[in-house]
Amino acid sequence: MKTSLFAALMMVSAFASAGENVTNVTAPEVEQYTYSEHLDIDKVISMTTAQDTDHVCGPVQAHMVYVDHKGVTHDLEYVIEAYGCQNS
Repeated sequence: MKTSLFAALMMVSAFASAGENVTNVTAPEVEQYTYSEHLDIDKVISMTTAQDTDHVCGPVQAHMVYVDHKGVTHDLEYVIEAYGCQNS
């Protein structure tokens, strides 16, 4: 009886400590890109745009999350030209 109670408590404590690790992760601060800046990109995590670039004409805010060669995660905002301006 004591053994099964001990095993059950160990399982509960394992799940409780696993949940703590997730809450300690902090998101990187958003950086604004300038065209003169050199980027040290080792791996791109995600790339998104604020709008659908196929149906918009003009500059659009874009967003990239990447990891540099030192393992540091960066969150970068920059501007791209949308594709909706092309003549058909």
